[in-house]
Amino acid sequence: MTISQDQDALLWPEFIQVGDIVYPPGGTFGPRLQNYTQLVMIHTGEMTVWVDNQPSYAPAGTVSILFPGHKERFAFAADSDTWHSFIHMTIPNISDSLDARLRRLPWPLPLSQPMTDLTFNALALRTTTLSTADAMLKALGAQMLWRYIGEGERLLMGNASTTPHPAIERVRQFIQSHLGEPLTLESLASAAAVSPSHLIRLFQSEMNTTPIAYVWERRVTMGIELLENTGLSVGMIAERCGFQTSYHFSRRIRQATKLSPLEVRRRAWQRG
Repeated sequence: MTISQDQDALLWPEFIQVGDIVYPPGGTFGPRLQNYTQLVMIHTGEMTVWVDNQPSYAPAGTVSILFPGHKERFAFAADSDTWHSFIHMTIPNISDSLDARLRRLPWPLPLSQPMTDLTFNALALRTTTLSTADAMLKALGAQMLWRYIGEGERLLMGNASTTPHPAIERVRQFIQSHLGEPLTLESLASAAAVSPSHLIRLFQSEMNTTPIAYVWERRVTMGIELLENTGLSVGMIAERCGFQTSYHFSRRIRQATKLSPLEVRRRAWQRG
C-alpha cells in the first residue's frame, strides 16, 4: 500500500504526552471529554470504557485507540490491579482517508511486542535531559500510530501472523541481536523460554519454517544489506553475520541471488 508524503505529514503530532498508571481493584476514571487521539496499552488487569455511553472491553495484552470529541468513562478490573500506559497526541488536519483507516480497525488490537517496545521507549523519555526529547517522542508517537494502522489492517485481511506468539517475537529479537554468534536450537529455545520442540512447532505453524532456517535467512539478508551499503570486506561481513568461512558466506549469497558477493555489491553501487 502506497502512502503519499502529504498523508505522512498529517500523522505528525503537534502535541504529545506519555504516561502510565496502576489502578487498584475497582478503579474508575471519568467521565471526561477526550481532547486527544489516544492509544491505551493494557499490560495487566482489564478496562471497560464507555464512549458516548457505548461500552467497549479491553483485556490485558491489548492496545486501544480513542478519538477526540467523545465523552468517556472508565472502569478497571474489580479483583486485581490494572496497569496501563497511554500516549495522547494532538494531530492537526488529519486527512479524512487516514481518519477512516484508523476508525475501521478492530478494537482493541493485540498488544504486539514491537508496540510494547515503542511504548516503553516513549515512557523512558520522561526522564531524559536530551534537548531532542520532544522531537523523539513525537517520532515515536507517529511510529506507534502507523504500526497500529499496519497491524490492524493486517488483522482485517485475516493474516494470522499479525499477532505472533510471544516466544516467536522474543526469539526473533534475540536472533537479530546475536547473528554474529553461534546459535543453536537450544540457545534459541532458552531465549524464547520454551522447549526446543515447542519452538520448532511454533515456527512451522506461524512462519512456515524452522528456527535454524530462519537464522540462516536473516544472516543472508544482513549479509546482502552490508554488501550493498558498506565498504566492509567480504570476510568481515561474513564474520559479522555468523558465517564461519567466507566460502560458506559466498555460497549462501550465490544461492540467494545467483551472484557472488562482489557482484551483489557492484550491482548495488552502480544503480541509478
